[in-house]
Amino acid sequence: MDKYSKNLLDLLVYDEKKINKNLYSAGPYWNYKCKKIYNELLKKNLYGFRGLYSGVGTSYADNIVLDIRNELGTKGRFASFFLKGNLNPLNRIFINQVKNNISHIENYLKYKRLSYTRSEKVIKLTTTYNFENTTEFHCIDKVNINNKDISTLYIEIANDIEFINKHHDLKKISSFFEIGGGFGSKIHFLLTNFKNIKKIIYLDIVPNIFVGTNYLKNFYGSKVIDYVATRNLKSIKFSDNDNLEIFSLPVWEIEKLDLTIDYFHNSHSFQEVPIHQIKNYYKFLKNFMKNNTKISLISYLSGILPKKIDDTNIMLSPEETLDPKIINQVFGSILSEHFFENSISTASNVCYLN
Repeated sequence: MDKYSKNLLDLLVYDEKKINKNLYSAGPYWNYKCKKIYNELLKKNLYGFRGLYSGVGTSYADNIVLDIRNELGTKGRFASFFLKGNLNPLNRIFINQVKNNISHIENYLKYKRLSYTRSEKVIKLTTTYNFENTTEFHCIDKVNINNKDISTLYIEIANDIEFINKHHDLKKISSFFEIGGGFGSKIHFLLTNFKNIKKIIYLDIVPNIFVGTNYLKNFYGSKVIDYVATRNLKSIKFSDNDNLEIFSLPVWEIEKLDLTIDYFHNSHSFQEVPIHQIKNYYKFLKNFMKNNTKISLISYLSGILPKKIDDTNIMLSPEETLDPKIINQVFGSILSEHFFENSISTASNVCYLN
């Protein structure tokens, strides 16, 4: 990790301890994951975070879990310390299990690739949209179509965008706001395919935003404005020009934004945070939206539906997520419900649109 990146990560982690944690720190679903991601970053940086041998991207990127030891929290890492060494019989169990996992993963990827190459929907998507540099950082979950390696995650992003674009013409927007953007892949895809989009706000929790910031910098360099640049600003505004501008920031910086947006989007992550945090985001979002600002929220179908919207403690365990209907209620029930399928299966998502 270079000096600048280490400074950015240190600032994010340091300041995250000082902000209103009730509103801007990870909730029960993400708390354990974020701690694990941070420790993996310190050990492995971003190298290969979309591959087999890093736990940096697990749960929000497209890496595949090969070794459970990359996914351990503090207690698990402490226990695994005593398992090191090839002479330890328990450690040999882990080593042999990893060897077995590799063959299972290879078979899984083999049949997944066959499914994608035989899908009419996938072929249509890959001829309709541009897929440039979608496998950076050692992406292993990919398919080769017309002699080009394409991330299967990007194909699913294209499937999402194809559905949204039938309802909202994305060629007519110039600014885009996303909270919980994974590692920046959707923004990368949009900027590759919709040159009319020039202004981006991308917010996420720490340390995920560090990963997304560096991922986008890999493509757009100084066009990505990170927390080092905004930390001491009183307000954050778009420049009054048509130059590409990507603000990639921790979620608490939402309080500094002084701008308007054409489009707001969230995929899945609102289901994974407490209700009061969504309400706080929406309080600020209303200030950024114009009369014609469009919204799309993509969600899983399942989740817990609380009895009332003020039930802020509804997330009872790290494994539980919110029913998408409650998110629409937070947004004033202004969004209409639509269902669509993944690109190679009948598995359904629900999309809320205004």
